[in-house]
Amino acid sequence: MGPPTSSLVDDSLWPLVRVTLPRVMTNEQQKELLERILFYLRREERFVTLVDARQLWSVSAELREQQWRFLRQHDVLIRQGSMGIVVLINSPAVALMIRVLVHRIQPKVVPYSIQASWPAAVSWVAERLDGNGLREHARRVRQSLGSSPDGRTWAEPLGVQQGVGTGRLPPERRPKC
Repeated sequence: MGPPTSSLVDDSLWPLVRVTLPRVMTNEQQKELLERILFYLRREERFVTLVDARQLWSVSAELREQQWRFLRQHDVLIRQGSMGIVVLINSPAVALMIRVLVHRIQPKVVPYSIQASWPAAVSWVAERLDGNGLREHARRVRQSLGSSPDGRTWAEPLGVQQGVGTGRLPPERRPKC
């Protein structure tokens, strides 16, 4: 894994990068996260990102503006390096905020999806991998994260119930940075 960040970033299923956002994002956390994403983009290896924002309450206008500037500034790298981004959200307010941010970016940088359930997000990731010729990676993601090729699910990740974040993962399930 790359440098540590306050947000949980897990690349153990590369070329899948999973990002779990905290309830409230600080300027420093966002800076660290964007630096981490830039680290992956500069590797010149394509990847897909699953952002779990189920715990996120809101994002300030300043942070949204920083995100927009990052996307505009690095749009060429993002187009080259990203196979797509899926954001897992259970808050209508946060979903609207993400849609407004994405709407501001013209033309669209990469394929994206906003999902309300873990199985739908995992399925979307696996389809992106499969569609980019990475069938074995898609199978591994489905097997590891709980979605079968036909969309059936086995289980939510530990620490999550019915699509709602319940806080931090137990120590034995936390990725080692």
